[in-house]
Amino acid sequence: MKERRPRVRKARKEPTRERKPRNPPQITGFWGRGASLYRPGLFAKKYFEKHGDACAADIYYALSEEIERLNKERIEIREKPFQRPNYSSFSRYFHWFLILKLIERTDRREPAIYDFLEKRVFYRLTDKGKAEEAGWQDPIAMAHPEFR
Repeated sequence: MKERRPRVRKARKEPTRERKPRNPPQITGFWGRGASLYRPGLFAKKYFEKHGDACAADIYYALSEEIERLNKERIEIREKPFQRPNYSSFSRYFHWFLILKLIERTDRREPAIYDFLEKRVFYRLTDKGKAEEAGWQDPIAMAHPEFR
């Protein structure tokens, strides 16, 4: 029988470059603490509380303007700017808010800017929407807790 030689372990290499520490004036990522008020759901709730009834396009436009304002501040401190959601993903939020009964349709309709577009539909907060907070933060997880 052959004699076994003791196994020689290779030494680990040290990293060749050092990582730079992060700069102190840093704002966290879009869904982090710094921008948590600008989650589409929480922003929509605050918009409804301030304006009463509104259509999805008005809230999306206000959210886009607010994100642009935040991005100007982030560029000044050399942070990566936030990416605003597109309108189709934002309109899905409204679908979930309707399913959870956080908002309801009103009778108010207005013509769209262009003739080929559908009329603008307005929504308002329900009593459940005023009281609840978790549904605004993550509506999909509230409707389907098995996904979490």
